[in-house]
Amino acid sequence: MGKLIVISSGKGGVGKTTTSVNLASALAKQGKNVILVDGNLTTPNVGLHLGLTKFPITLNDVLKGEASLTDSIYIHPLGFKLVPGSLSIRSFSEINSRKLKKVFDDLRELCDFVIVDSAAGLGNESISVLKNADEILVVTNPELPAVTDAFKIVTLAKEIGIPVKGVILNRVRKDNFDLGFRAIESLLETPITSVIGDEKLMRQAVYRKKPIIHINPKSHTARQYHHLAKRVHTGDYQRRIEELEAENTFLKSLLRAFGF
Repeated sequence: MGKLIVISSGKGGVGKTTTSVNLASALAKQGKNVILVDGNLTTPNVGLHLGLTKFPITLNDVLKGEASLTDSIYIHPLGFKLVPGSLSIRSFSEINSRKLKKVFDDLRELCDFVIVDSAAGLGNESISVLKNADEILVVTNPELPAVTDAFKIVTLAKEIGIPVKGVILNRVRKDNFDLGFRAIESLLETPITSVIGDEKLMRQAVYRKKPIIHINPKSHTARQYHHLAKRVHTGDYQRRIEELEAENTFLKSLLRAFGF
């Protein structure tokens, strides 16, 4: 049976969908059988990040009882499978949590990893998804408002008994305005498992509608996603602060070299 990992965030715009797409791609590239699910039923973005907007059948159709789960699974050319959400505002209906649980249970039987891109925040939609997770990874930026919102996700996860395995710190810059790693780990009581820089290459990847691990596989960011995939596979998310700080020093010099 596969493991279901929910990628969550306390607020939108921190890079959650980018993380979900690249993690699924990296796991698939490492030989794992992966299903990427757009668990954001009201404002899905996974398809947009992959250049795909029209699907005959989506997760919304399955949850409404209008289609079978197998018909909503698409094989992506990059090696993973995809269960998309619908972009139509008319396709959203109230979530049936029992149907959602059955969908996730069935998906676990079909692969090694189910990666779910959850809706941001603490609405009913995101809570329904979080309750079905085996593990949660929280994406945040190193800024106080984003970290504060991430703390709410961590607190909720503790209340419902789902382990938050790590924090993915996204859009780290070279300036001195970011919160320090130790402060973030202390506030969230969760280890930082990945540090992703605010590279121009990430914007290029979104524009080209492909994961950065494919359009620029030798970049620092692509390597970070591959490292994250290995941690997901092994279950070893803990990283030493000293290692993260050394990595951040390298990242700052890299960004400086590119004119940031």
